[in-house]
Amino acid sequence: MKKKRTPLKIATSVKDKALVQMRRHQIYRAALQAFTQNGFHKTNLRQVTKLAGLAYGSIYDYVKTKNDILFLIYDSVLDELHSCLEEAARSSEDPLEQLQALIRAAMEHTDKYQDAIILLYQESRVMKSSGHLTEVFEKERGYIRIFTEVLEQGAKSGIFKVPNVKVLENLLPIMCSTWALKRWNLKGVSKAEYVEALTQFILQGVGATLPKPLDSKRSITRRESKGARPRPRGA
Repeated sequence: MKKKRTPLKIATSVKDKALVQMRRHQIYRAALQAFTQNGFHKTNLRQVTKLAGLAYGSIYDYVKTKNDILFLIYDSVLDELHSCLEEAARSSEDPLEQLQALIRAAMEHTDKYQDAIILLYQESRVMKSSGHLTEVFEKERGYIRIFTEVLEQGAKSGIFKVPNVKVLENLLPIMCSTWALKRWNLKGVSKAEYVEALTQFILQGVGATLPKPLDSKRSITRRESKGARPRPRGA
């Protein structure tokens, strides 16, 4: 079921909803660049306004504080994660295939938003004092629920052996986020290698494994042993 987007609880004096959405997207992109380069606490609204291409003072028509802007980043990143996970879950009715699709989708999202994910983890405490913490938690529960449903369906059908879904549903997204959070320690590891290792680790953890590809030489040997003898050299 497609998630209905919840209106942001950020005050605005502008009545045109489409304009508000467009301007807030500009502010979000500019702020992410500024926060990544300078740090959240060292960046001021004047710098964000300039990067966003807005007249100074007009930014207050769309947000009131830097904390509001940080929540805009949370909102955009988490909403896109929710959307791509929903699409991945709809790609199959088989829980094993769904779980693999969720891992790939979460990893693609993590790779795309590495800077944003690092920023949000570093400044998550800001949300506690901003008044947006309840909204952030609700958004996180939304995408975690997608993992929950797949794990529960897999366990119900006997494909997965999951002793505690509540633990796993929280671990899986974090293991994908590690690609961004620990990238300083993952130099030399490609995204494809990380995805493969993570997928095998998770599937084995839930009692399911990917079928191993047959080695070509072994495959030929097996076919020969079952069928006609190989022709002798020179024949």
